[in-house]
Amino acid sequence: MPTKKIVIPSILENDFTQFAARLKTIENTAPVVEIDVMDGLFVSNKSFEDVEKINSLNSPTQFQLHLMVENPVQEIQKWKDTKNISRIIFQIESQGDPQECINAIRGLCSQVGICIKPETPLSTVEPYLNLIDMVMFMLVTPGQQGGQLIPEVGEKIKEFVALKNRPLCATDGGITKENIALVKSWGVEIFGIGSKIIKSDNPAQTFQEFTKLIS
Repeated sequence: MPTKKIVIPSILENDFTQFAARLKTIENTAPVVEIDVMDGLFVSNKSFEDVEKINSLNSPTQFQLHLMVENPVQEIQKWKDTKNISRIIFQIESQGDPQECINAIRGLCSQVGICIKPETPLSTVEPYLNLIDMVMFMLVTPGQQGGQLIPEVGEKIKEFVALKNRPLCATDGGITKENIALVKSWGVEIFGIGSKIIKSDNPAQTFQEFTKLIS
C-alpha cells in the first residue's frame, strides 16, 4: 500500500490547560495531532476529561484519538460532539467486542485504527484487517511518554507490511532522531512521535526535522 510517509505528533496530558498549550505549539505545522486518551485503568496514567472544551480552541488541526482505555465504546461516546476528529484508534487488548468498537467509530469519523502492544501477536488483529484503515504498533509499553523503543517489534511490523491489501502501518512511541531510520526500514508509513517533538524546545521545528528524516 504505497503512501506518503508522515509524522503525527502526540500529546499526553492530564490537564486541559496544559494540553491546549502543547497543541498551540504545533497546530499550525502538523496537519494531524494525536490525542492520547487514558482512563487510569488500561494504563496507570490518566488524561484530561475536559473533552467538551476542545471545540473552543478552534484549532486548524485534525485529531487522531488513541484510546488506551478499558471500555473504548463507552469512551467514544464522550467524543461524539468534538470537531476535527479524523481517526480513532483502539487497543485490541481492551474489553468488549472489536467489531462493536469498529462500528461505533465508523458512526463518528471516517477512519478506524487498531493498536497492539509490543507483546500482542499479529494474529489478534488479522480477523479485522479488511474492516479498518490502520494498524498501529506500539514500540514501547503504553501509557507513558519517553519510553525506550523495543526493537523486537520490528519483526512483527515486517510481517505485517508484507501482507497483501493491508491497512496502513503506523507506530507509536520510542522514536528518536537516532533510531527513526531503523523504524523506516521496517516499512512503516505513519510515525507517531510524542515527547521528542512536543516537549522539545521548538516543537514545530522538531516536527519538520523528523519529517525530513523520513522523506
